[in-house]
Amino acid sequence: MKSYWQEKFVKSAWHALIAAMGCYELRNHKTTASKVLACGLISFHADAAICDWLDKPTTLQRILHSMLKEKP
Repeated sequence: MKSYWQEKFVKSAWHALIAAMGCYELRNHKTTASKVLACGLISFHADAAICDWLDKPTTLQRILHSMLKEKP
């Protein structure tokens, strides 16, 4: 059971660190395209960090499952 919580923590922390890197990129890059990509990076990985911690599918996975009419 201990490895389950460790894996859960590591996955969430990994996504949180990538989201933090997106914040760095948003702050330091100047072009509009790079800022849009940084916002996408932040939102995707922040969502993944929260969903990994709560053991739920990500928003993108839920949308894809509903489009394909599958149960998660």
